[in-house]
Amino acid sequence: MDHKSVDNAPQRRTNLGMITKTKNHSRVIDISALLLTIFVVSLTSVFVIKYCYLFDDLGMVAKQRLIDHPIFTFFITPVFFWVSAYLCRLYSPKASGNHLSHALSELKKDPNDFDKVSTFLNIRVVMIKAISSLIATLGGGALGKEGPAVHMSAGIFASLAKRYERFLPHINLSTWVSAGTATGLAIAFNAPIAGAVFVIEKLSKSRFKDSKGHITWTLVVISIVTIIFYKPNPLFNFHNLIFQISSQSVPLILVALTCGLLAFVFQTANNYFYLKFSEISSNWWHLVPICAGIIIAYLNFYCGIYSFSGGIHTSQEVLSSTTPLLSYKEVFGRILNTIITFASGCAGGLIAPAMAIGTGIGSLASNFAPNIDMGVFLLIGMTSFLAAVLGEPITAAIVIYEATGQNAENIPFLAGAAIIAATTFKMIGKIKIRQ
Repeated sequence: MDHKSVDNAPQRRTNLGMITKTKNHSRVIDISALLLTIFVVSLTSVFVIKYCYLFDDLGMVAKQRLIDHPIFTFFITPVFFWVSAYLCRLYSPKASGNHLSHALSELKKDPNDFDKVSTFLNIRVVMIKAISSLIATLGGGALGKEGPAVHMSAGIFASLAKRYERFLPHINLSTWVSAGTATGLAIAFNAPIAGAVFVIEKLSKSRFKDSKGHITWTLVVISIVTIIFYKPNPLFNFHNLIFQISSQSVPLILVALTCGLLAFVFQTANNYFYLKFSEISSNWWHLVPICAGIIIAYLNFYCGIYSFSGGIHTSQEVLSSTTPLLSYKEVFGRILNTIITFASGCAGGLIAPAMAIGTGIGSLASNFAPNIDMGVFLLIGMTSFLAAVLGEPITAAIVIYEATGQNAENIPFLAGAAIIAATTFKMIGKIKIRQ
C-alpha cells in the first residue's frame, strides 16, 4: 500500500467533514432566508389587505353620511382635508403626491443606496400615507387605495430588506423594491399576473442593472403571494365579453383616443397644481386644503355619491347596471374631485380613480351606440384611461383582464385600446414640449 495515501487519509477525512458542515450550514442559511422572505411578503400583504378593507369601509361611510346628513359634509370635509394634508406636510412630505418614481430613478444610479431612497421609502412614509389617505377618503376625497398600496409595499420591502439584509438572500435593494411594487399591485387588484407584468414592463423601459434578477425574484415573491393570499373570485363581478372587430372597432378606437386626450389633461392638472401648492412655504398654505375641502363638499353635494371615494365601488355599480348609470355631471365631478384632492396635499393614488373615470367615459360613450354591448365600452374606457395614467399599457390590460375575470382571448382587444390611449397621451406630451 502507498504510504502517502495512508498518511493523507486523516487529512482527506477532515476536509470532507468541513465540506459537509459547510453544505449543511448553507442549507440552514437558505431555509432561514426563505422563511424570512415569506415573513416579509406575508407581513406586507396582511398590512395592505387590512388597509384596503378599511379604505373601502371609510369610503362607504362618507357616501352614507352624504345621503343621511348632507349638511355635515360642509363642515367635516374641510377639517378632514386639512388634517390629512397637514399630516403629510408636517411628518412626511413624500407621503403625498407620486414620489415612488423618484425612488426608482435613484435606484437606477445605485441599486443598493438606501440612504438616497430612504426619504421616499421608509416606515414613516408608509404609516403617514396610510393614515392620511384614510382620513381623506373619510372626508369625501376621490383618491384611491391602489397607489398607496403599491408605494407602501415598496416601502415595507425596502425597509425590512435593509434591516435584515444579513439574513435575507443577497439581492440588491432595487430588486426588493420591484418585488414590493408588484406585491402591492397584485394584492390591491387580486391580480398576481398584472403585478409581475408591471415589473417586466417597467424594466423593459428602464436601464436597471440585473433585470433578469429583478424579474426572477419578483416571480418568486408573486408566487408566495398567490399561494397564500390569492382569491379565486375576481375583483369585479362582470360577464365575459365578445368583441366584434367589424362593427365595434371604430367606436372603440374613438373611446381610446378620447381617454388618452382626457388623461393627459387630467395628469397635467394633477402635477401642475400639486407642485404649485406644495411650494407655498408660508402659513397661507393652510388655506389650500381647507378651501379644497369646501369645494369638494359642494362638488359631492351637487354631483352625488358616484363622484367621490376610491372608485372601486363606483366601477362595480356601473359594471352591474344594465343601463348607462353615470351622467356627465358625475363623471366630470369625479375628475374635478380627484384633481383637487390630489393637489391639496392629501395622500392617495390615481389608479382606481382612473379606472372609475374610464368607466364613466365608457358609460357616456355607450349612449351613442346603443346596438353595441355597453360592457364593451365600459371595459375599453377603464383600460384606456388607466393605461394613459399608469403609463404601462400591457399592465393596464392585464389588470382589467384579471379584475373582471375576462377570457384570455379578450386580452388583445384590451391591450390594443390601452396602447392607443397610452400612445395618444405620449404624443400630446411631445407636441406640448416642442411648443
